[in-house]
Amino acid sequence: MDKSAPLNALRAFEAAARTGSFTNAARELGVSSAAVSQQVKLLEDFWQEMLFIRQGNRISLTEAGQTAYPQLAHAMSELGALSAKMLRKQQRKKRLTLSSPQSVAETWLAPKIAALADDDAHVPLSIRVDEDPIDLVLNKVDLRIFYGHDLYGEYQVEELFADRLIAVASPGFAARHGNKLGAVEDNSFIHTDWGRGFASSPDWETALLGHRRVDRSSGPLVQSSSAALNFAKHGLGVALVPNMMAADELSAGRITTMEFEPLELTHSYMLAYPKRLRSNPEVRLILETLRNV
Repeated sequence: MDKSAPLNALRAFEAAARTGSFTNAARELGVSSAAVSQQVKLLEDFWQEMLFIRQGNRISLTEAGQTAYPQLAHAMSELGALSAKMLRKQQRKKRLTLSSPQSVAETWLAPKIAALADDDAHVPLSIRVDEDPIDLVLNKVDLRIFYGHDLYGEYQVEELFADRLIAVASPGFAARHGNKLGAVEDNSFIHTDWGRGFASSPDWETALLGHRRVDRSSGPLVQSSSAALNFAKHGLGVALVPNMMAADELSAGRITTMEFEPLELTHSYMLAYPKRLRSNPEVRLILETLRNV
């Protein structure tokens, strides 16, 4: 025979004893005061003990009630703590994973994540750096930022922003060359290997529209736009970088632009995510924040 008291009856008794009335307990439990009274009566019948002295709308604990209440209150507190712990664990499971190319993660993305962290509806994110292509399912990635290709056609794909390439250098380097690319030696042009994940790979000769030949074997060759930006910032030459990635460094005065007609990129930066997340409010908030350029 099961000798455990009914849980709803125990909850009703504990709430009534703690709040001092059936009415207060009913309000807390979201039921009627009559339902609380009925559950307490059920518990009294089960234990064959009177738990409350009823005086109109007032109640007070009997000796049996005083014996039962402290241990029950402790047990209910423990159950509440367990529930809160499990909910926190579940919330941690809801942390979304955002994957990004290295240069985007190291430049443009950080201020966006900072804005997201300051939002009242804070969305916890795990950020990982990957080069395309990446298997979102295998790598447990929820959202992927990428540039202008069709590798993620089976996913929901949203445009984040279009960009253009600008020529940047340290203020000292720019001053020495009068901000003019024509005065820059071949060995001071910083070249970027855009990698296989990019749909286009603009170089200096393309950017200069054939007005000047640049010896690609002469200047530094780096593997990312963020590295090119860093080299330029430290006075190693002039780099061709996306405007969005250079925005913070330009604003801080750590780099400056050279005299150059910006080159529009032929594709946009995009965000891919599973179609099942299209109505997810956290994903919509992330998308809105990333689009706020």
